[in-house]
Order: sequence, then structure tokens, then C-alpha cells
Amino acid sequence: MPEIRVTPLGAGQDVGRSCILVSIAGKNVMLDCGMHMGFNDDRRFPDFSYITQNGRLTDFLDCVIISHFHLDHCGALPYFSEMVGYDGPIYMTHPTQAICPILLEDYRKIAVDKKGEANFFTSQMIKDCMKKVVAVHLHQTVQVDDELEIKAYYAGHVLGAAMFQIKVGSESVVYTGDYNMTPDRHLGAAWIDKCRPNLLITESTYATTIRDSKRCRERDFLKKVHETVERGGKGAHEPEGAHLLLHGADREGQPLLQAVHPLDQPEDPQDFRAEEHV
Repeated sequence: MPEIRVTPLGAGQDVGRSCILVSIAGKNVMLDCGMHMGFNDDRRFPDFSYITQNGRLTDFLDCVIISHFHLDHCGALPYFSEMVGYDGPIYMTHPTQAICPILLEDYRKIAVDKKGEANFFTSQMIKDCMKKVVAVHLHQTVQVDDELEIKAYYAGHVLGAAMFQIKVGSESVVYTGDYNMTPDRHLGAAWIDKCRPNLLITESTYATTIRDSKRCRERDFLKKVHETVERGGKGAHEPEGAHLLLHGADREGQPLLQAVHPLDQPEDPQDFRAEEHV
């Protein structure tokens, strides 16, 4: 059986900077290209020097796959393509292709225009990077070359988030990125064809976390909204208070803003069961 080699360039033992190099049957695929939001030096981006010591990156890598638009999974992409020098194909879903450059430009403004940080990509670099993107549909089998094929599956995380199966001949790897198995008000549960990959690379940030039920989280959130409105519609630090409240809801991937309904409606005890996320 051909050797499958995995090299975490980021997020191997921490959260952020997701970037994994997989070598399978002579093909080399980079899975995600994220940044670490906690650093503003060289540790912000993955260490791409581990990819190859000889020749161009494009000659070594067969493709890059981005699972979704969160910056810890795509934030280093313009740096990698425009400053490090990768010029090959970058695969992501259509929604990720649409949202990714918006978040990249927003973060660039914060890092460069407001904080004055150096060694950062420009607006033009973001545009040039996105020109290299090949958008894919869910369940679409994409033939990268004569031997390498990839297929995207619904991850249930955020709009456009996908898990990917990478196949070379009879060998295969499944990479999940962030995924969710509990459907909510606007996202369904992750789904993939029945398969037997040689290797599964999966997100494990919340693998052992048992959270309150969706109903409990929505109820607690709505109570905070009502309390804020009753105090005059302002948070603790105007205008940051309201912003932080909404940002916190969005970061968890829960569509709580769609849950604005009367709090005194009848409640089903089944709605308060604990949920396990992986």
C-alpha cells in the first residue's frame, strides 16, 4: 500500500492556523491555509518552508483545498499565493469563494490600516489570489489531473463549508475541516457518502465538549437581547457592547438572530436535552 504522509504546518496542537500537507501516492495536497489570530509576527502564518526545500512550490503542490471562509482556515491564502509564490489551483465551494475575499480584506484593513502591521498582503494581492480559485459544487467530482480527484461534501458548519475526499487510485483521504452534526435553523447536519478512506483527518476542537441544547442557548441569548433593549438598547460599552454580543453569536456558528420569538411560548422538555458536538 502506498505511503500516506501527513505534515501539520499549523493547528497540529492548537486552535488556529489550520494547514495540513498530505502526500498520497505521489500527490501533494495542502488542506486549508489559515492564520493564527493571536500573533502579529511570523507565527501568524503556517511555516511553508516545510513544504519543499528545492524548487518552486507550484511544482511540488498539486492543489490547495480550502474547507470554509473562517480566517483560521483561509487567512494566509493571499500571503501563500502572492508573497510565498504558489501559482497552482485553489479549490473551494462557490459560497466560500464569494465570502472569503470579504473577510480577508476586512482583516487586512484592521491589521495594516489601523494597526500599521508590516509583511502583510495587500488588497490587490487578495484579488490576484482569488483569480486562482476553482469553485466547486457539493458532490461534484473534480479531476485535478489524470490521477488525483477530489469531491466536496456538506459540512453543516457555516455557509459553504465543506468536507473533502481526496482520491488517488484506490487510496483516499477524507478531511473534514470544521463540521457539525446537529441541524439548526439554517444549517443541516454534515453528510458524506458511505466510504472507507485510508485516513480520516478531522476537526477535534469540541470533540469532548457537551453543550447545552440549542433551545437553552437561544433562550439565554434572547434574554440578553431583551435585557439590553430594556436598558435603552446599548451594551456595556457603546457601541462595542452590541457588536460583541452579535459577534459572539456568530462565532459559534449558531443562527441566534433568527430566534427572535416570544420567550413565554410553551416549551417542550425535549428541547433542553444536552447536545454533543464533534
